[in-house]
Amino acid sequence: MIASVPKLITRICWLILCASALAFGLIASGGAYKMTPPFIDSGAVMTWTNQLLALATVVMGLVIAGLLIVHGFLAPGDAHVLVGEPRRAIKFAGRLAFGWAILYFLSAITTLGAVLGTNLPQTLAPGVIQTYILDLAPSKSLLISGLLALIAGFGSLLARSLNTVAAITAIAVGAIVYPLLNSHSAALGDHSLAITASVLHGVSMSLWVGSLIAIYPFIKARNSRVTKRYSLLATTCVVVLVISGVISAAVRMQSPADLLNSGYGFLVAIKIALFGVIGFCALRARSTLAEAGRATIFVVWEITTMALAVGVGVALHFTPPTRIGVAGKSAAEDILGFNFPPAPSSANYIFGWYPDWLILIIALTAAALYLVGTIRLKRADIAWPPLRTVSFFTGISVLIWVTCSGLSKYAMLIFSAHMIQHMVLAMIAPIFLVLGAPITLALRALPAANEPDHRNARSWIIALLHSQYSRVVTAPLFVLFIFTISLYGIYFTSAFSTLMSSHVGHIAMELHFLITGLLFTFVVIGVDPAPRRLPYWSRLLLVLVALSLHAFFALAIMQSSSPIGDTWYAQVKPPWVTNSLDVTYTAGGIAWAIGELPTFVLLIVVAVQWSRDDSRKAAQQDRAADRDNDLELKEYNERLNRLNSGPE
Repeated sequence: MIASVPKLITRICWLILCASALAFGLIASGGAYKMTPPFIDSGAVMTWTNQLLALATVVMGLVIAGLLIVHGFLAPGDAHVLVGEPRRAIKFAGRLAFGWAILYFLSAITTLGAVLGTNLPQTLAPGVIQTYILDLAPSKSLLISGLLALIAGFGSLLARSLNTVAAITAIAVGAIVYPLLNSHSAALGDHSLAITASVLHGVSMSLWVGSLIAIYPFIKARNSRVTKRYSLLATTCVVVLVISGVISAAVRMQSPADLLNSGYGFLVAIKIALFGVIGFCALRARSTLAEAGRATIFVVWEITTMALAVGVGVALHFTPPTRIGVAGKSAAEDILGFNFPPAPSSANYIFGWYPDWLILIIALTAAALYLVGTIRLKRADIAWPPLRTVSFFTGISVLIWVTCSGLSKYAMLIFSAHMIQHMVLAMIAPIFLVLGAPITLALRALPAANEPDHRNARSWIIALLHSQYSRVVTAPLFVLFIFTISLYGIYFTSAFSTLMSSHVGHIAMELHFLITGLLFTFVVIGVDPAPRRLPYWSRLLLVLVALSLHAFFALAIMQSSSPIGDTWYAQVKPPWVTNSLDVTYTAGGIAWAIGELPTFVLLIVVAVQWSRDDSRKAAQQDRAADRDNDLELKEYNERLNRLNSGPE
């Protein structure tokens, strides 16, 4: 029986299955080894080494992610600090992470050789690796993932609390995700959708498969509490995995017929069949959980089939898709991945459609969770102000519009449209979202913790609110810096053009604007529980200082002697842009104009909150005076009388 085989042999067999599936997939699909003319042939050894290293990094990432998820979020232990078995498991994950980093660094070298068509000695030759490894996106992304793996390794060895484990898990997931951000060419179309689907597919696969590997001992021990938590995670991951997998395959294939008549489609079909088997084994394992032997058998088969699926998935990554790239009418349109739209107009800005799928999914998920929270409160007969719901959904609508409408497309072409998007993301949408009080809603809707050895979702929110991380990111000076001062570093250096030139950078910039806006607004007018509460006069002062710095920023743009972001916008300049400096001047005016109104709204909201707080305190004092017959006032008057009478 497989379950009785020693652990080391079992792991070796699992790796052999993955490698066999990889080799089979590559050979069957024709993606195993090809020259890359006009470059020098890198050779079969270099090519196969690159593919096997890719498989090794994926497997190592699965194991590390599984250990972090299971022992940080699912397994029993102290609800605050790492002790006992969870600590040993996290430290083991840290040691593995160092090996993971080495695999990423080696993979970066072999990937560079595969891209350049050079063998290993030629790739390592002086002037080659130093020149190209940071300039080519595939090798650069692997180096970044390697650095993230190193950080995760050191963090895991030093971790003492669950909060730290949560941060390390996010870093490890980032290491898994980063190479996926370069897995699709803009020339193939649907670039944002393809990248988003790849990221969701990779994350859901890592959480599901990795957690299953790490949770196997708990299933074998028939620990129903841990298995139940894992089942919820697995179900969510399976749904995301299926949907993202279908989308990912669809945007990379020319037609559904490619499933039958192409190597890429052949691998997709095999992967679908394997996941069907995995789903069957998973259902049988859950239904026979009370019978330890039968459940273990189904879990072993589930893990075995997953090993094959992982190998096929890596093979799929190295197999050319069947989607045929469509060349643009110009080099600029090839860079953008879409043809130039007509000259901008209000109608084109408002009613166009160019979705940023990652932010759209985040926004819709937040809206769905908020709706579920309000429904729970209603069923529990707990009152929730309707205006908060209206405010939150207004903020979500604004967020979706500014990142998915025609404005989003024009922001890639002209700086003035980008500035509108920036201002709305940082200064308008956050006001509505923060006044919707989503944290308060979550704390009221989620069940209280009833297990002393495990943190549920509500406990995680409370722990986050009371953590040192939250105190740092909500500190007034920190918030003021990232909300205003960081703008000078982005727009008046080469950082802006660098970020605009890649899909990853563009997404990072949008998220930066949104998150900094949310933090600033939360500190100033937030109604949710917070690590610290500023006095109202401090909030007014913070808004006024931010207003001044923002006004200087807008004036600096308007007075710029050269176009902002010209390194990027000059490459994608549409025919209807005649003077880039005029566009920059317009963008500065937009920053000035749009920034004034939200700031004025913040001042009004702070003033109203201050007034209501004073009225509330006055009412409390009146009620206290009624209860004790103005005892405090009488004691005060008596003390004054004693002072006036002086010594006898």
